[in-house]
Amino acid sequence: MNFTIRLSGQKVSFQGGHLPSKYLTLLLLGLLSVSSLQAQEEGVSPFSFQGYVETYFSYDFNRPEHHERPEFLYNFKRHNEFSVNLGLLQFRYDQEQVRANLSMMTGNYAQYNLADEPQWAQMVYEGSVGVRLLEELWLDVGVMPSHIGFESAIGMDCWHLGRSLLAENSPYFLTGARFTYSYHEKLDIILWLTNGWQNVQRNRRNQSLGMGLGLNYRPMDGLELNYANYFGNEYPQTLRLNRFFNNFYVQYQWDGWGVTIGTDAGVEEKLFSNRLNIWYGTTLSLKKNIWENFFIAARGEYYSDPAGVILDQGMRISGLSLNVDFEPVNNAVIRLEGRRFMSPEPIFERPAGYMSKGNTSITTSLAVKF
Repeated sequence: MNFTIRLSGQKVSFQGGHLPSKYLTLLLLGLLSVSSLQAQEEGVSPFSFQGYVETYFSYDFNRPEHHERPEFLYNFKRHNEFSVNLGLLQFRYDQEQVRANLSMMTGNYAQYNLADEPQWAQMVYEGSVGVRLLEELWLDVGVMPSHIGFESAIGMDCWHLGRSLLAENSPYFLTGARFTYSYHEKLDIILWLTNGWQNVQRNRRNQSLGMGLGLNYRPMDGLELNYANYFGNEYPQTLRLNRFFNNFYVQYQWDGWGVTIGTDAGVEEKLFSNRLNIWYGTTLSLKKNIWENFFIAARGEYYSDPAGVILDQGMRISGLSLNVDFEPVNNAVIRLEGRRFMSPEPIFERPAGYMSKGNTSITTSLAVKF
């Protein structure tokens, strides 16, 4: 079968009924644009497009020979290199009864945070469809941002350049079915049925699904209270070691100031034992608008996982960070952050096989939304 289409004013012919992938992408974008223009002629378009790019340079004073920062970090991972932490293209479709999201990504976040996923999944930041079941109740299915914590992979939405230890070691995303119910204007309730703890696909030896609950309460302007949990088995079906994880944070912003207190606490059944493995963490952040376009943010944090449930090696880590942000325009930010990690054990790599109890880095980034 032969057919011809026009792309950017040029006529292109194909044989055999198959479009090369680069032309297929252009064709889909073209169809989206045409549909959007037609909808605009009739009223407000249900289609929208957004982009985000965050570049950075980080220097780790431990000078890791493999150019990778500590293993418990998944953002701003590369040492002594200019790199892209996250590049994101988001397509959205919103109508009164249905909605859809398709967000494609690249960068270090995708490379390291989804390293165990299939290659196609490493490009997907979000892919979901939703339908309104009741006036205030939505059902969405697909790959979507997690309900856990106050930070996301999009740096401009966060107070700090680097993500907290709590965020780096809990799910950024979940794959499954999500029910979102707005009980009233101050309270949202979320229920999840998922493929597990930050998985796009389940391991073939694990047939379990996970569950999650989220409550977000905003009793007054500037104050937000959030509770989220997760329950599931992350091991082969024959072991069945259940995990129960909880996250809570409170955030308050007033007169150019902001404070966030967050905590994680998790338990997991222990192999061949009636005892439980326990891990927990906490973080405290302060933010201040010092001039019209300048912000500073300081953070102290602690993370303890002696049994190695989340971290491959049992670790106890304390951290301090300070960053300065400059926003030259509303959709761009330049950041500089100094960060220090400390541990009672020598867990941080140094050249020639030496280990250290501390790790210090300086990172600068430039991010733009469009």
